[in-house]
Amino acid sequence: MTSVSSGGRVTLLVGSAAALLVSGCDTGTEAKPVLSSASRVAAPTSALPPQPWTLADLTYRPCSVLGPDDIAHFVLDTAGQPTTPPTHLPACSWHSIQSSMSARHTVRFAPQTSPLEPRGGHDPLEQQITIADQQATLTPSLRPDGRRGGCDIRVAVPSGGSFYLGIATPRITSGVDWDICTKAIAVATAILTHLR
Repeated sequence: MTSVSSGGRVTLLVGSAAALLVSGCDTGTEAKPVLSSASRVAAPTSALPPQPWTLADLTYRPCSVLGPDDIAHFVLDTAGQPTTPPTHLPACSWHSIQSSMSARHTVRFAPQTSPLEPRGGHDPLEQQITIADQQATLTPSLRPDGRRGGCDIRVAVPSGGSFYLGIATPRITSGVDWDICTKAIAVATAILTHLR
């Protein structure tokens, strides 16, 4: 270690590293952590409580409603796309990773604080059903070729409220040859196992 004194400065050299100490200089500033824009608009960061969850538990983490096993079982992209308050209502969307173009689809989940009620206006395709002992409505959408191109389900939740689960085949106007509503019911059933 070498020390050189010159004009109130002491320089310590250790090997090839050097540290500069300035005596009598105090700027009064401290290093402050820089916050990213995401952390400035802070959502609650506490961990999710143990399952089963209420819909309120998922407000800031809607993509948590499907676990890794569910994602693998339904062949979905693991990176769900969440939207959360304060700028959006809570929701999460997943894209399928099917290799067949006719089986590609998007799954959307949205927790709702309102109870399950019949929607305004009567849709002749809407059906009242039961999923895992919970009241639900199912509404398929038809493509020009008469096949189902999507399916919307709304399901009551025991602890209050309901959730929306929709499956759509965007940009596919024909050739969908699988029962989308059967898949939507299967995903909604999986979601209900995580909720109370």
